[in-house]
Amino acid sequence: MKQILIPFLCLLLWGCTEDSSSSEPEPKDVFVSEVTLVDDAYPTLESEVVPIMDQLEICTLSDTVTSRPPCTNEFFRIFDFLPNKDWKAGFIVEMIPGLYGSPVHQIVIIKENLGKFQIVNQYFGHLIELRTSFTGFSDLLIGYDDPDIGVVSIKHVWQGNKYEPVDVEEINNHFVKPEMKDSINNIFIPAFSAGH
Repeated sequence: MKQILIPFLCLLLWGCTEDSSSSEPEPKDVFVSEVTLVDDAYPTLESEVVPIMDQLEICTLSDTVTSRPPCTNEFFRIFDFLPNKDWKAGFIVEMIPGLYGSPVHQIVIIKENLGKFQIVNQYFGHLIELRTSFTGFSDLLIGYDDPDIGVVSIKHVWQGNKYEPVDVEEINNHFVKPEMKDSINNIFIPAFSAGH
């Protein structure tokens, strides 16, 4: 009797398991964001972007031009904010402090539009993180030095044709508490003056 009962129970259990799992809705595709933490490295610049940087007069490839720094990783580093596209669609340039009279890092967002490259944003801060998003444009976490407060880290999201600051996430490497978000965002975001 045991020899018949055990296979029957296993079959019954397997059948119940199949029925319960098939009645559950199948999970929809959920977007999982990938986060790139920005370190202190200044790798060799991608050869495709250097002529674009020269054309936009961010830096120079000429030995005779002295009004702009040379296009090297001594002064600049680049990031991809469109991870599903190549560099020809757009990229981010971060500059070391001291260039063009700025005592802090500068970030420029360069985007291709109808065959021409243009600077769509410029920020006086440093890149902390890039986070892929379902829109195809990475969200940016940019740190800004405030002389009274310290480093304020603000999330920027692509909206329409440029990045906009949307959320203060950290102050001096401490996460902003959820209950404080609205009041802190109401202070910093409307008064944001570290770029456009």
